Formats: sequence, structure tokens, C-alpha cells
Amino acid sequence: MKVRLPVALDRLLFLGGLFVLVFAYGYATGRWDWPPADTIARALDAAADWRDNWRHYLHIRSKYLAERPRQQGGVTVWDRERAFAGYTFVTAFTGERFEGLLLDMEGRVVHRWRVSPREVWPEPQHVDVIPDDWEASWHGALMTPEGDVFASIGGAGTVKLDRCSRVVWSVPRRTHHDIDLLPNGELLIASLQEVRERRPERPHIRPGPSGYYYDETILRVAPDGRILEEFSLIDSILKSNRFELLVADPGASASMEADDPLHNNTVEMLRPEMAPAFPLFAAGDIMVSMRNINTIAVLDGRTKLVKWSLTGPFLGQHDPDFLPNGHILIYDNRITGGSPKFGNTRLIELDPLTYRIVWQWEGKGPFAFYSESRGELQPLPNGNILAVDAHGGRVFEVHRQSGDVVWEWVNLAEPGWVMMVVDAERYAPEEVRFPGQPCAAG
Repeated sequence: MKVRLPVALDRLLFLGGLFVLVFAYGYATGRWDWPPADTIARALDAAADWRDNWRHYLHIRSKYLAERPRQQGGVTVWDRERAFAGYTFVTAFTGERFEGLLLDMEGRVVHRWRVSPREVWPEPQHVDVIPDDWEASWHGALMTPEGDVFASIGGAGTVKLDRCSRVVWSVPRRTHHDIDLLPNGELLIASLQEVRERRPERPHIRPGPSGYYYDETILRVAPDGRILEEFSLIDSILKSNRFELLVADPGASASMEADDPLHNNTVEMLRPEMAPAFPLFAAGDIMVSMRNINTIAVLDGRTKLVKWSLTGPFLGQHDPDFLPNGHILIYDNRITGGSPKFGNTRLIELDPLTYRIVWQWEGKGPFAFYSESRGELQPLPNGNILAVDAHGGRVFEVHRQSGDVVWEWVNLAEPGWVMMVVDAERYAPEEVRFPGQPCAAG
């Protein structure tokens, strides 16, 4: 004889079983990236982005503005005796868009470059959406003495502009952060690819919570914009048997499961004239800076294998530069989220032979700052250092011996608000040959 359960209990068991199934599938979705894990992750990312930047998306207030206690814009400090005189090329938000600006020592804009990414890539095949002018930052740019500018724009690609902002060519790839113009006219450009599957040659690298991981690559680009070569930093690390740089957990099951495992922000080739100062390296070797693993590394320029690396004593670092004395200059963000927990951002000089910090600068008083992302510096011919405080909306020059700030330019929106500056490079007056030359209409 069959026993009939009460209707209420029957429904309760059904709902309980359904709950167990939903819970089990939800767990599997998160654990093994079953559908619709990717869709859910993207939705959560989009929601978090809107929560943080809704004013930006509604064009109420740009996310490239920051509240700072600055009342004066333009050049606020200029020690004519100790500052390195010249022109400063910057990429900066100017109220409606990012632009390239050439400043004289008094902070006057003597030349300007602008371009709309949606005009450069009107029908993109390499990304889902091209950002508009309001959204697209210039992140990685440099200028030539003739006034040509190379710029990575909005993560959508790199463009070459002539001095009149006309597009000469573009590279439709997800380029970012840094560009190095080589003596032969070729360029090295930081780029990335989105990988959504596990690959047998990378057994310990898995897609992150969003269903993908960024495979950081380096592009070698011809003077006419053709891609000549591309290689992966993950593959360089694996082929060098440097597995410890890629695994996040201890033990035999160690693996890396992150959307952005490396976050490279630098590509710089060691020049022949500087190579004798670096006994560990050779001309043509390439330095990279992997922010998310707090590591800088030098790769063999021919084999792309890791020759040398150092993890710390920096945290979330940017833009290491080879110095003529055989040392490396580093922008040490000391990133710890929205506020500094281990000290303010500093500039450090490090000996790659001994791993010792031989010089450092950390601003005091009004010149102390903390950069939670981004950052750039440039060693100047007189020994001074030009640096960017991106979120502070300023570029400043540090006198090497005294530690004094001898020049500063502030990108002020209005008293109490500054606009972001990303790149900065100082050029001697004789290196800049185009200011004042007219451009044809249109």
C-alpha cells in the first residue's frame, strides 16, 4: 500500500530538492565556470562600475576629476636655476576629453593634439565598443621632435598622429600603458589579449572570476604601423621556469585564477650606449613592470626569456627606467587600495646587482602624495626627475641632491578640483622643432 504524503509536506520536499539543485548548480557555476558564470560576473562588474562612476556615465562629473586642496593651476613652482628648461609633453583630461599638450616652462600650451577614437576605429573588429571622447583616456604616449605623437587611447589601440592631429596609422589592438620608440623607428607597445579557456601549455593559469584572464603581450611595430612580432609575458615566464611568479597559492595545486594576473605597465629596451653599465644585461634586452605581482623583470631581447627579476621592495610599481649609472629608477606607488597603509608614493633608485635602494624621494608637506593607480617618471639630463601624480592632476620636477620640488604644473579644473594627468616627458628646447608651424585648414 502506497503512503501518500500530505500535500504541504510534498510541496516542501519538492521546494527543498529544488533549492538543493539550485545551490549545487550555483556552486558549480562559481567553482568551474559553468554557464551562466560569465554573464553573472559581467553583470556584477557592470553594476559595481555604475555604482562607482554613475556621475561620469551621466556626464555630471568625470571620473577623471578629483577633489584636491589646490586653488591655483598652471605652473605653481619654478626654480629657474635648478629646473631643467625645456618643453613638457603631457596627456591630460581637459574637461571634455583627453588631449596631448605641449607646455612651455611657464605652463602655456604651445601645441595641442586631439583625436576621436570612434573616428579612428568606426567599425571595430577587435573590441566590442570603442569609447567616446568623454570616456577614452590617453594612457601611454610619446612625442617626436617633429611633432608626431604615438598614443594608446581608451584601451582600443595605438594611433600615430602628425603635428596637426591627422591620423597617419593605427594599430587596432588592446594596447595600454607604455610605448617605446626605438632608434630604428620601430616601436614596442604594451598590449593584451583576453583568454577565456584553459590552455594545456599553461596548466596553472585559469580564467578569473569574470571568466577570462588578460594575457599581457608586447608588440613590435614597424614605422608604418605593421605588427612585426608579438609575444606573451606569461609564456616568457613559463619558458624561463619562473613558475613562482605566476602561482598565488602554496603547495602542489598552486594556480593563478585572476582576471588580471600581471598588469604590465612598462616596456623599455636597453639602448647600446647604456648597456655597458649593466653587466647582467645586454643591448636589446627588454624591461617590464608587472604591477599585480609587484615585480619588475628584464627579458632577453632575442629569446624573450627572463634574465633577471625582482619582487619588491616596491608595491604596485610603475615605469622603471634604466639609468646611465647602471641603476634602475622606479615609481613606487605603494598601492594599498583607496588609502596609503604602508606609506606614501615614493621614487626609488635601485642597484640591480645588489638589490639595494641607493636613493629615494618621498614628498613632504604639500608635496606628499599617494597614487593608487598609474604613475610615470623620467630621469632628466641634469640629474633631476620629472614625475606624474596622476590623480593629483600634476607634473613635478624633483631636484636630485636636495629633494626640493623645483617645477610643478597643476591641471586645475576649478579651485578644489583637478583633472587627471597620465603621461609627461620633458624635451630640451633644441629637441622640439615644430611649435609655431601652421596646419592647413581641416
